[in-house]
Amino acid sequence: MQDKDIRSERLLSRLKAQLQVKLKAGLRDERGATAVFFAVGLVLLAPAALGLVDVYLTTTQRAELQDALDTATLYAARSDKMTDAELKTVGEAALVSNLRLPEGQKLVSSDFKLAADKITVVGTAQIEAPGVGPKLWDRADLTANSEVLRNSNNVEVALVLDTTGSMQNNMANLRSAATDLVTLVIKDQQKPYYTKIALVPYSVGVNMGGWADTARGAPIGPTVISAATQTNPIQITTSTEHGLQTNERVLITGIEGMTALNNKEFVVTKVDATKFKLNSINGTDAGTYKKYSKGGAAQCLREGCAQQSFQDTQSVQQRMPVSACATERVGTSAYDGVGPGTAKVGWHYNRLGATDGSCRSAPIVPLTSTKKTLTDQIAALSDDGSTAGHIGLAWGWYMISPDWDTVWTGDSAPAAYNKPQTLKVVVLMTDGAFNTAYCKGVNAKNSGFGEAKDRIKCDATNGTAFAQADKLCKNIKAKGVFIYTVGFNVGNDANVKKLMNDCATSAEYVYMPANGTQLKVAFRAIAQDINSLRISK
Repeated sequence: MQDKDIRSERLLSRLKAQLQVKLKAGLRDERGATAVFFAVGLVLLAPAALGLVDVYLTTTQRAELQDALDTATLYAARSDKMTDAELKTVGEAALVSNLRLPEGQKLVSSDFKLAADKITVVGTAQIEAPGVGPKLWDRADLTANSEVLRNSNNVEVALVLDTTGSMQNNMANLRSAATDLVTLVIKDQQKPYYTKIALVPYSVGVNMGGWADTARGAPIGPTVISAATQTNPIQITTSTEHGLQTNERVLITGIEGMTALNNKEFVVTKVDATKFKLNSINGTDAGTYKKYSKGGAAQCLREGCAQQSFQDTQSVQQRMPVSACATERVGTSAYDGVGPGTAKVGWHYNRLGATDGSCRSAPIVPLTSTKKTLTDQIAALSDDGSTAGHIGLAWGWYMISPDWDTVWTGDSAPAAYNKPQTLKVVVLMTDGAFNTAYCKGVNAKNSGFGEAKDRIKCDATNGTAFAQADKLCKNIKAKGVFIYTVGFNVGNDANVKKLMNDCATSAEYVYMPANGTQLKVAFRAIAQDINSLRISK
């Protein structure tokens, strides 16, 4: 562009010099006819010659303006700026840097902004029209326009929110902050690139809602009793296979005639697939009951059944119903993002509720681009329960894992990890220590929360919640997933701070808000950063 400016200035200088020579020669020529012809020619030809120069300069300057604007618009589009004001600032700086104007010529106006599709940057600019001849007519400003489609990305975000009892005084702030993030990240325009968010509230676990049976398996319900002998010990016959093994516990309900068996637990001895014998828990026989009439059901009481019987930390027998909540996986896939067809998630048993355990958190929402679906669920969030943050983290991964595409289907199906121009993000928020881990689906003995009667007499199968979260974080990041962590009002809790820093993608992805206002600021900052990743990665 500098070479063009130099050539234009040199041409203008030559024309001026030649004109000056002709003018001086005409003035020196004393012949009348020559003077007359010269004067007439000068009047007619000089403006025409200068007009041609104007045309040349106009064409040259318009091309230079377009080149400079194209460069500036491309620069703005490749930046991480999202607002029109930010785009205008970086675009104008690039335009001024690339545009070379002859002395005295001015840039009249310029603008850079997003088009309606939110991924096209539009640049416009005007400069004064150049000219060296007489202004016999108005010269309109030279204008240029440029459009650049940003090299954007699809975005899948799992928003993992702590809704435990300790959040009681800050739920309004959390609902507001989460709503802001959803509103900022999900774009109205979903083509050619989409933005989706999944919601994972957690407390004692994660509420799987209608996906519970798919993710963990259907609980084994009671088996219908068809006969019971009045012998010592009593032998029960079931209409279908009972699935019990010797030394298992069973709960008998609903029998007519031999009603003394009802609502009691017994240890069984298996006879065959449809028969088992009852042994009383205290070691005496159960063969002194009245004659069986009809009806009744036998409910297994092991993990995986609709109810579970266990000894608490003080060796007292407890019985709890299953809930729709998920606990941690065990085994070789404990820290993987594989689907439930490969490894089921953990069961959850809780004493709350007469017939079914309470999950104590709102149900999950799979990936969606419908803001209202998410904001309605966020508006209904309430606080309750202890903190199983590692389970929330695992489910954040499951929501965006392509291995779960048999569960999350249609528009909620996650993309492959290696899909071009697709980003996967987990936002993990907690307000304190991860204090709840499980053994056989029941709050473990070494958990940091719960009364003795609510905890089973065994330590957490996978270790502490912090240790499990640390392993999950490493494996999630190994899949190329970005992790933001938000440690809300955690004070001097060294374990939480360490996890927040170790789990996040980098130090720039860690937020430690100390109050509700700062929590909202942090979520807005994360939303803006996700938007920047969308157009810069």
